[in-house]
Amino acid sequence: MIEQNRNDALNKVFMAISELSDKYAYVVIIGATYHVFDVPNAFVVTATIYTALGVLSITKSVFHEARPFFVSDITPTKCWLEYGNPSGHSITSSALYLTVWDLMCRRFQADKSQRRISLAFTLFTCFLIAFSRIYHGVHTYNQILLGWMFGISLYYFFCHVVYNDMIRFCSQTDRKTCSELFFNNGTFVFYAIYAIAIFNFLFGNLIHPAPEEWAETINRNCSKLSGQAYDDPETENFIRFNLASTIAGSYLGLIIEQRYMGTHKYKEFNKTTPFITMLRVIICTITGSPSLAGLILCPSKGIHWTTKLLFKTVIPISLGNFYLFGCSKYVALKAGLINTRMV
Repeated sequence: MIEQNRNDALNKVFMAISELSDKYAYVVIIGATYHVFDVPNAFVVTATIYTALGVLSITKSVFHEARPFFVSDITPTKCWLEYGNPSGHSITSSALYLTVWDLMCRRFQADKSQRRISLAFTLFTCFLIAFSRIYHGVHTYNQILLGWMFGISLYYFFCHVVYNDMIRFCSQTDRKTCSELFFNNGTFVFYAIYAIAIFNFLFGNLIHPAPEEWAETINRNCSKLSGQAYDDPETENFIRFNLASTIAGSYLGLIIEQRYMGTHKYKEFNKTTPFITMLRVIICTITGSPSLAGLILCPSKGIHWTTKLLFKTVIPISLGNFYLFGCSKYVALKAGLINTRMV
């Protein structure tokens, strides 16, 4: 029904809406929150979105459920080729945007009316993103709903269960030993999730092999979309998972900044005038953009999956995260673009 009512204008609109919860949006939002929140709160946002991506990868492999165009004659507007359940855009948009909403309300001390209005806008944005996935023909309603359930749960976990512990830890990494930095509850979760992802990648197809009919149907439905190449869902899943692993860059940057850069004492560095803030964002974006070159320059199609994994995902995004949390404040300090008042 929806496929029959598509047109070029709607395709562009809903593709733009989908991009609000894709990797380019994550990069922009994480960068923006760094210049709005203090560093520990910005790291909470980062941890939320990357944990959502890690949970997404594991649950997709566990459920190994087909996307609509894997099993039916539906032509998607773009062929996302990892498993379908839960919807990645639903889990990441609800986790990320609700977390940003909550922390923005705390940061600017929003009253009840402002919280309700902004919450309504946030939920409407999440709904539009979810509907765009139905429109594109890449998810079913149950996949959307499960994504929302996981995303809201992760938002609540990071903003209301472990929030105080994370803020405390992220404010004191310069006082931690190397053992405490690399062997703690957070890093143990990271190691466990990565181990599970590797296990799924290596053995997922043996445990629950993708039916051959899927490949035939996918190739038929995606044949009109140039440059699309099919890898098995576990491989596609593992490529996407490694977006989550790039939180290591943020964490290492956080440690380096507090232990060696000497800028962690400027806790209210981003409390500057709108003009200075804009200049700081521009300067930090320009100086940090070389680290993200692979994300932009490396092609998405026609390359081996390992090349895509390393040079379009892991290396550029890890370096970008490291620069943001480890070096950007120092660059802004040297440019005279931060608030140096001590608190």
